[in-house]
Amino acid sequence: MNFLVLLLVGLILLWSPWQRGYPRDLLQPWVLRAGAIGTGWRAVAAVLALLLPIAVLLWLVQGVAYGFLTLLLHVALMLLCVGRHDPLRGFGREFVSAWQRGDQAAAALVAEQQLGVVDSAPAGLLTQVRARMAATCLQDYLVPAFWYLLVGPLGALAYRLLELLRQQGTHAAVQPAGMLVHALEWIPARLMALSFALVGQFESTLRTLRSLAAQWELSAGELVARCAAAALSTERGAEDIAVIDEQRQLLVRCILSWAVIIAFLSLLG
Repeated sequence: MNFLVLLLVGLILLWSPWQRGYPRDLLQPWVLRAGAIGTGWRAVAAVLALLLPIAVLLWLVQGVAYGFLTLLLHVALMLLCVGRHDPLRGFGREFVSAWQRGDQAAAALVAEQQLGVVDSAPAGLLTQVRARMAATCLQDYLVPAFWYLLVGPLGALAYRLLELLRQQGTHAAVQPAGMLVHALEWIPARLMALSFALVGQFESTLRTLRSLAAQWELSAGELVARCAAAALSTERGAEDIAVIDEQRQLLVRCILSWAVIIAFLSLLG
């Protein structure tokens, strides 16, 4: 059923208006309220307490209507876990449009306000936008999918709750939440980098991955960004905006490779 759930979620994200999950981020209000209960690990525990009623609900609907309710609940929970950025299509579209018009000041402003990227040099700005695209694809799609396949919807939901808590920059629970997020992203980031080798430049990507894979302190976003850069066989200039489309295609091929592998494993039972 896992592959069917991910397939349905993918079709909803692709063909429905919910390209970024639900119209509202329904988990954010819970994280803000529960996180205010305490500080540090106490706040983390309060945020993760949402998993308990969800686990009870999953147990109650198990086997009801021949598993149809379980399927619907899994799909609904995975839509909650999807990030809000749509990195494969809409992410960075306004930035690209401004850059193509030659208005680099507007492009820099869009990058800062919408993508959280700041760099005074055009080449550095493009590099950071590409890195942000790779990290967003990992965090919005692949990490939730990985933990869903491994432990079910509660694993994906736990990751999304912790990631939302980590994003609260002034909150006292940012550090423990960040530690857990880093641990949850560690394996999926390396699997994503390996998939870049399969769909991009194999030797250069694998060489980069070998040099970075054992570094626990390296952030997942940095690892996938550097491996994505190694996977692209481009001789374009450092300020050529076309490299953004090439990276987008690389991310699409990466996700398709994951889909093929998941489908194959599902057939094996």
